[in-house]
Amino acid sequence: MTMPSTLAQSWRSFWTLRKRRAGALWTHIVIAAALALLAWGALCLLGLAGVITVNVPDASFMRRLLLGMLLLFLAIAWSMLAVARLAEALLPDTMLARLSPVRDWRAAALVSLLLLAGLMLGNLVGSALLALAFPGSEFFASSALRRQLRVLQFLPFLGMVAAIFWRGRLQRQAVQAQAAEAQLRLLQAQIEPHFLFNTLSGVRAAMLSDPARGVAMIDHLVDYLRATIPQLRADRAQLFVPLGSQLDAAQAYLGIIAARMPRLAFRVDCPPELRDAAIPPLMLISLVENAVKHGIELKKGPALIEVAARRTQVEDTALLELSVADDGLGFGGATSGSGIGLSNIRERLKHLYGGAAALSLRAGDSGGVMASIVLPLRFITPERKS
Repeated sequence: MTMPSTLAQSWRSFWTLRKRRAGALWTHIVIAAALALLAWGALCLLGLAGVITVNVPDASFMRRLLLGMLLLFLAIAWSMLAVARLAEALLPDTMLARLSPVRDWRAAALVSLLLLAGLMLGNLVGSALLALAFPGSEFFASSALRRQLRVLQFLPFLGMVAAIFWRGRLQRQAVQAQAAEAQLRLLQAQIEPHFLFNTLSGVRAAMLSDPARGVAMIDHLVDYLRATIPQLRADRAQLFVPLGSQLDAAQAYLGIIAARMPRLAFRVDCPPELRDAAIPPLMLISLVENAVKHGIELKKGPALIEVAARRTQVEDTALLELSVADDGLGFGGATSGSGIGLSNIRERLKHLYGGAAALSLRAGDSGGVMASIVLPLRFITPERKS
């Protein structure tokens, strides 16, 4: 991996809390130093603009002041990074998932406290470094305790700024969540009637010619509804559901299609330890439907669809890869990835994971198309499973 891509990946993960993060530690140290340098530069610009005025007792005072403030800002930035890393080491994965991204005021308050702890620690470390670097300087002569008290004097102002920031951020997230929920409901409304009508028509036709096949279709339909109805009856669309429930729905769906289309064979493969992994609802079944509609229905002769889930690792980050592969017509006769269902998946992944998740399509090993979703590996908490 090249250095620009490493830094870009580290920049994205710099703003998250997770035990297994992308990017080496040195890249985060560099990013924190760059942010400290930007803050120091902004302070210098304010001084040049006359917003901040300082009495200059001698020619070397300004040099000592600028170097001392840069040293203090670096100490604060690196201390905040250290506090964040300590929190990642001590807090469980479930709590880190609630804090990153921040979704409510309790998480915002806890993250703010972590940042404040890093600020106070950095101010203390920076004061000690200033005392060593500039002994006897009139500007840095105050004790570390006095410096901490000065920071505490700004707490009401910092609290007001944090409240304004988090209020705007949470409001934007609420609007985005409502839009994502509306899209999910629309997708459900599009999927369910069309699928049910086609299945019931197939059952009716099968009962007249092959009752055993009709009974098999009904059994698979019952399994499918058992896996999906709890989500459809929820008062609010769930952001995450267990992977196992989505695999069960996909297997029941493919069972129905195979009963209607005996030339279709399918496999669903998932290690048992991944069935409690948290994934957004309806994404996997959308990929399966896409494979059937665009890859298999138009193909003549035997067909195969393989659904798989596996754990992968990129540096220190654990990922979940979901794939749906078919041996259908491929890109020449199938979708190019610009359909409504696929664009909906991409938008939801961006909303839920930022740049940490992606949907990709490529040519399958035996023809057809393989669609893959790669996202951070997280697990459903006991509270969500109940």
